Amino acid sequence: MIRFFSALGTEALLEILMQSSDATAIYTGAELYIQLVNNAMLAIWGKDSSVRGKTFDEALPEMNGQPFTQLLKDVWQTGEIYEAKNMPATLEISGEMVTSYFDFIYRPIINENGEVYCILHTATDVTERVKAWDLVLEKEQREQQINEELAATNEEFQATNEELAALNEEFSAINDQLDEANQKINLLNSQLQQENKNLLLDNKGFQDNISDLDRSNKILKERNDELIQLNNTILRLNDQLSDSKTSFANMIAQAPMAMMLVKGDDFIVTMINISMLELIGKDASIVGKPLFEELPELKGQHAADMLIETYEKGVSHHDHSNPVTINRGGKLDNGFFNFTYTPFIENGKVTGVIDMAMEVTPQVRAIQEKERIISEKISLEETLRTSEQRLHGILETMAEGVGVTDSSGQLVYANPMAQQILGLNESTIKDRTYDDPQWQNLRLDGSPLPSEEHPMSIMFATGQPVFDYEIGVQPPDRERFYISINAAPIFDSDGNISGGIGTFMDVTTRRMITQGKDDFISIASHELKTPVTALKATLQLLKRSHEKLPIDTRAKLLEQANKSLDKLSHLISELLDTSRIEQGQLRVDKKPFALSELFDDCCSNLVDTTKQELIFEGTTDEIVNADSQQIGQVLINLINNAIKYAPESEKIIIKAEKLNHKEIKVSVKDNGPGIPGHKLEHLFERYYRTNYQGQKFTGLGLGLYISADIIKNHAGKVGVESELGKGSEFWFTLPLEG
Repeated sequence: MIRFFSALGTEALLEILMQSSDATAIYTGAELYIQLVNNAMLAIWGKDSSVRGKTFDEALPEMNGQPFTQLLKDVWQTGEIYEAKNMPATLEISGEMVTSYFDFIYRPIINENGEVYCILHTATDVTERVKAWDLVLEKEQREQQINEELAATNEEFQATNEELAALNEEFSAINDQLDEANQKINLLNSQLQQENKNLLLDNKGFQDNISDLDRSNKILKERNDELIQLNNTILRLNDQLSDSKTSFANMIAQAPMAMMLVKGDDFIVTMINISMLELIGKDASIVGKPLFEELPELKGQHAADMLIETYEKGVSHHDHSNPVTINRGGKLDNGFFNFTYTPFIENGKVTGVIDMAMEVTPQVRAIQEKERIISEKISLEETLRTSEQRLHGILETMAEGVGVTDSSGQLVYANPMAQQILGLNESTIKDRTYDDPQWQNLRLDGSPLPSEEHPMSIMFATGQPVFDYEIGVQPPDRERFYISINAAPIFDSDGNISGGIGTFMDVTTRRMITQGKDDFISIASHELKTPVTALKATLQLLKRSHEKLPIDTRAKLLEQANKSLDKLSHLISELLDTSRIEQGQLRVDKKPFALSELFDDCCSNLVDTTKQELIFEGTTDEIVNADSQQIGQVLINLINNAIKYAPESEKIIIKAEKLNHKEIKVSVKDNGPGIPGHKLEHLFERYYRTNYQGQKFTGLGLGLYISADIIKNHAGKVGVESELGKGSEFWFTLPLEG
């Protein structure tokens, strides 16, 4: 039987077998014929139900060159499970070749002989999960690339800081040179002033000192040239300093990511680009103001602590996907950021911090959502797997039979109890329908049940469930049995009937008891009526004609009346014994006696009632501890049955045979027509009456039932062996005295 099906109740069974999001297919034979494929698997394959009955290669030609056919053949040959995760498969969907990813299991189903008779294929489309992991990987690669770019930018910043430090040192050296040049200029000016004074004082002697003046003017011109050269050097150095500051400002303004420079203990915003202004929700008026006065919500957050630590310790800090709460547009907003803090160094001292940041809130939230979806899906899959296992356990241990059919009535699943009731095995269940002609379905009166009256047909026709509908089933190879069926429809997503679920139980015993009671009432009425009618007629005749009847006629009528009373008394005794058995009140008065005494009593009671020869033989001297009256009743009943049902048997042999020192066997054997084998097991049941060669006999069908209970109360066993045409042998055992 197909044991892989699994629903939480009848509707859940449909979800698991035909509409589950976990696709299912079944393959048989080394050629991999598709015997069952549900809608979920058809959706994955991009095919319709016409693939059923085809081989795997015929149904999915695009699989040629992919490993799946060979994997299935390996599972068929080895009988070993194959399981794969995130496996790519390319299928033709709506005329296009589409590659998706799947978790799947090829599970061989082994029969009782250890042979693989089918392969169960379950699959789950995990394309979204694979894509989610690809997104995560892509994000990590993108983050890695950004980190590398940030590292390169940091190196550029570091190089710029080093250049600025070198410029600062040059500026210091130039300032020293300027100071020295100014001192020289001041000295020259003093000298010129002094010389001018001397010239004014010595104007009169100008002519005399003209040569000295020319010499002095030459020296003054040389010194003025030196001053001009020094001034040019200062201007050039100032231009270099201005160009460096401009380059640094341009670099921040044109950076592809948000950047700003804060300086001093108050973290004054010195430089900031448009990207950073947009990120923090501010405008250019923030320049020149303390950062934490403009963004007070940052205080105490991890990002602010790292900024302060970078300034105080001069150590760079990096963080990824850091949560930050920031006031943007008058509203606190929670976001995620990648940031890098680099110390800004002037003259060998940390004077500020360069902040570079990138918002990654959409990416982080997308990843969180994907992780949540993946987690929920994993949890759902685990719940479904647990439910499937629980359902499988329930179905496997149910006391009722459960059968599932497709829309055509074909049986696709039957649990172990259904197999037991129907007498089917796993290899034959798929070849059956609920109204299979190999089983003759019957009404309770024994007439053939038309297919349209079968409860499953009624359910398919009306779309309504059917409850507690009893029918008879006549298999070709065993005795008729009766079942009570509940039938319920299975609907697909469009509301159409796609199959049916039938639960049923064997009510043969209940039906036989009911039928036996009905038969018993009919038989008892007839059997009791016969002696009562005869007795009544005899008494009426005696009453009306007593004086007129001859003596011999009256004697015959009285004898007939006595026989009717004896028969009536016997029937009443059987009914009373049956009632006592049911109520557990059939008392046993055990006493030791010899079997020879029992045989003598039976012989004296029966020898004049039949022309057949009664032969008593065996170890008749054994002593048994039993109720002699009840055991005698059993023996007489067995002999009477032999006389009644084997009238052509000239001899009836009653034999006692010691089996061991604890037990003795008593048997009654005739040479009559024998009893069919399929009826032997029912002979000791209450109300059961058989017939021979179409003949019917009187009686209530209680004699063997009462006899079996008497022997049971004596701790013995009772049985029968019979062969058609060779007679029957009824027997019972009793414990020996001592």
